[in-house]
Amino acid sequence: MSSDAIALGTAAMLGFLHALEVDHMVAVSTFVSRRPTLVAATQFGLRWGLGHSLAVLAAGGVLLATGVRWPARYESYGEALIGLMLVGLGAWALASARKLHLHSAEEHGGHAHLHVHRGPGRHQHPHGPALPPDRPHDHGGITLVGVMHGLAGTTGVVALVPVTLMDRVGLGVGYLLCFGLGVTAAMTLFALVAAGAIRQVSSHSLAWGQRAAMAIGLSGIGVGLWWLGRVGL
Repeated sequence: MSSDAIALGTAAMLGFLHALEVDHMVAVSTFVSRRPTLVAATQFGLRWGLGHSLAVLAAGGVLLATGVRWPARYESYGEALIGLMLVGLGAWALASARKLHLHSAEEHGGHAHLHVHRGPGRHQHPHGPALPPDRPHDHGGITLVGVMHGLAGTTGVVALVPVTLMDRVGLGVGYLLCFGLGVTAAMTLFALVAAGAIRQVSSHSLAWGQRAAMAIGLSGIGVGLWWLGRVGL
């Protein structure tokens, strides 16, 4: 096996492992908890991975083109931003937990599902065999979260620093692309697992579905405060 193939395979593996860091999983779980269907979870995982990959590719491309090294001082700013974002997402999940509704299989074409309604109280609307469409801002939001994660945290160490040490631009771009594929694959799989777990917990009890969403929200706030503590805020 050539050294280039080893480098690209390593990039995919590092991307896969990088995606499963706790702050990434907590952020994506926040979105999944609002609509834990397999289709929505797949879209959330793919969109987060897309945002993360595009951010890494853009930043890495600039570094490759200019020869500039990734500035170490940038890490603390990025970590503070991620901490604030996670606290905000956690608070959003706690607020959303109160608006979750469980629709039984009988009233929803043979399959139960859990999702958020805008207004308080039980929401009545006709259901057919298909799930109601996901709100576009949820997907746009998670893409932005992926972009922010791609520009902060440990991304610089596992993706951006290595490409600055490569002597060929083509290999550096390939490294970034394979890293992005690993990231996206891992987060899509995680989102599906998270959705399955939430669906299982909430399949017979709205209260347990709400507790799961609240636990995710509290986890987001806790992890966010931990990130802020790392940078002394």
